[in-house]
Amino acid sequence: MIAPDLQERLRAVRHLVVFTGAGMSAESGIPTFRDRAKGLWAKVDPAEVATPHAFKKNPQFVWDWHVHLADAVSRARPNEGHAAVARLQEFVPRVTVITQNIDNLHQAAGSRTVIELHGNLMRLKAFVDVDELFSGDASPVICRICNGYAIDDELDPYAGPEDLAAIELHAGSVPHCPACGALLRPDVVWFGEPLDPGMLDDAFLAAETCDALICIGTSLEVEPAATLPWRALNRGALVIEVNPVSTQLSQSASASLSGGAAATLPLLLQSVWGSVAR
Repeated sequence: MIAPDLQERLRAVRHLVVFTGAGMSAESGIPTFRDRAKGLWAKVDPAEVATPHAFKKNPQFVWDWHVHLADAVSRARPNEGHAAVARLQEFVPRVTVITQNIDNLHQAAGSRTVIELHGNLMRLKAFVDVDELFSGDASPVICRICNGYAIDDELDPYAGPEDLAAIELHAGSVPHCPACGALLRPDVVWFGEPLDPGMLDDAFLAAETCDALICIGTSLEVEPAATLPWRALNRGALVIEVNPVSTQLSQSASASLSGGAAATLPLLLQSVWGSVAR
């Protein structure tokens, strides 16, 4: 599958980064961005459902759309590719998964260290309208429960973290923080929003200090995450691409394996470590 010298290098790796995109979850039945453009996304302009402005304008409409998306995500199960990524933890002392996906499938498969660059659809956080909050003279109050900017100065003293954790993304009215009353939204990165700086720094650090990086199912068209494989390459790390189509990385990678994650990754584990992912 890959050259013997590359297999030897993989077996000697102490820190392995696995960087995954939408193609990783497509085999679990979660459509990629382009597939959504033909199905779910074809019905609605993304700017109407996945931006802070859209939520401010019509929070219920945006909430209902994400509930619809969450229905598909909640039915999905980790595929053999996810299982193979989790099994890497048996052979490599340190495995860091960096994903652009919001579906929680890596954690469900058993991966322990997962950096979610674009958030997690099944988590909620407070919606913050920064322009409105900082338009006045008074400084906003930070809610001790949701870490958002409180609508009311007086917080409910009886509300606790467990009350917030009990609120889920499901059909119904848009929920509010039980302590401060702020509207809650899916904890995902919407169009026009920056990635979490701390999480991005962690991803950059992992890519720049790892011995090897496996890039799976990503088109490498979304910055700044697209730079991760190049950061590893520039530091001399082994970089292996797994993708059914060629990308800008294909010619530069140490090895480029054409195929989907569910079929290719178990074969990679078998060829390198003599094991099949379970």
